Amino acid sequence: MARLFPRDRADKLFKTPTANLGSNGSAQHPDKRKAGGHGPTLEDEVVFLLNVTPEDELPDDGPHSPAEWWNEFAPAVYRWECIRGTAAPVPVVRGPRGGVKLSPEFAEWLMGLEPGWVTSVPGLSHREKLERIGNGVVPHQAFYAFRELKTQLDEVQKSGVLDA
Repeated sequence: MARLFPRDRADKLFKTPTANLGSNGSAQHPDKRKAGGHGPTLEDEVVFLLNVTPEDELPDDGPHSPAEWWNEFAPAVYRWECIRGTAAPVPVVRGPRGGVKLSPEFAEWLMGLEPGWVTSVPGLSHREKLERIGNGVVPHQAFYAFRELKTQLDEVQKSGVLDA
């Protein structure tokens, strides 16, 4: 698959991790979840729509994960890898009974957190890691929001509206 430049549009994005990922039950095919009147979760997408297994490994030859892992999400993953400057980790892990589950390391990477920010906290279970990541803030979005608010506040202060 041909790689895209980071500025190219990514039409298919992953769902955002949510706090209930760890307690949502096992993943379901997104079509089944939609048929039940619900939207798919990040875990549904990762487990059922990607071409990767827990046994796959990142190659040592560069800052990008294999494009063939990501199917229609490849442009978005490639763009985020370029922005982050790091390859996406393997997005799935093997569960205790042999099933495939969302990797907390992938959710952490997807949220823009430094590796280990949540996943290296001692004593957290798989479920607790996903809950903490899902309750978190994407630092890039928070920075943008604060920058925009500061710009607006500066404009208001220059206009003298707050001097009354």
